[in-house]
Amino acid sequence: MKIVTGRFLRMRRNAIVGAMFLILGLMVSLCGQSQKKTPPTPEERANKLTLWMKTNLQLGDSQVVRVQEINLKYANKMQQLYDNTTLKRRQKVQLLQDNDKAKDQELKGVLTDDQYKTYQSKKAEAKKQVKEKMKHQKNYG
Repeated sequence: MKIVTGRFLRMRRNAIVGAMFLILGLMVSLCGQSQKKTPPTPEERANKLTLWMKTNLQLGDSQVVRVQEINLKYANKMQQLYDNTTLKRRQKVQLLQDNDKAKDQELKGVLTDDQYKTYQSKKAEAKKQVKEKMKHQKNYG
């Protein structure tokens, strides 16, 4: 009878330890999810985009300065649109598209023809990837 009792106690102890690890794992997981990342500031977005453009479009020093100004200008406009709670979704989308066209026109004046073509193709590629990601999240999210 002692053998059965000993096994039972070990099994019970193992179950309790396993449950404790499960609870600990769930707590760590929930804590990690509750710490949401803060969205990047307009300055951070503009800096990241400018760095990407400098690298991928081989911008000259004078181009970098002008592109940084343009990127920051439109990053601030985008932030204002995101923060605006009075506009309807359709209005925001239209304003985002208008700002995107205006930004492209300003960039066209700074970039060479080859740089601008590369920029447009990379931009189209990025849009395609975003659409695919959204489609995937919609189907599986």
